[in-house]
Amino acid sequence: MDIGAGLKRQRLARGATLKQIADLCGTDAGNLSRVERNIQDVSFQRLSRICAAMELRVVDFLSQVEHWENATTLPPSALTKRLRAMMRLFGAVSRRDQMLLLALARGMARGGVDHKPRGRRRGPPLA
Repeated sequence: MDIGAGLKRQRLARGATLKQIADLCGTDAGNLSRVERNIQDVSFQRLSRICAAMELRVVDFLSQVEHWENATTLPPSALTKRLRAMMRLFGAVSRRDQMLLLALARGMARGGVDHKPRGRRRGPPLA
């Protein structure tokens, strides 16, 4: 469940800034931004304060996030075998490792990571 994206979606739907919600729940905008980007985990107590600042009950918020995720999930028949395997593996690693994998994939997509196989080394053989 993507709590951070759900918090951001709710905040933006209310037309509120990070600072406005952060002030209402007793934190700072940077902290709330890290929670929304899933860089920082959120405790239930903090989630309760954030939801209260947006005039939401936690249970209603979690139900809404689950609904959004179910609505945007493609049916299994639409996914290739390789993509399903990647999703399964991705879900099995820690949040920190997921962030590292995403950064690696972004770098590869931009061409910043050399992922092409290298040919034979030229020059004298190594001893």
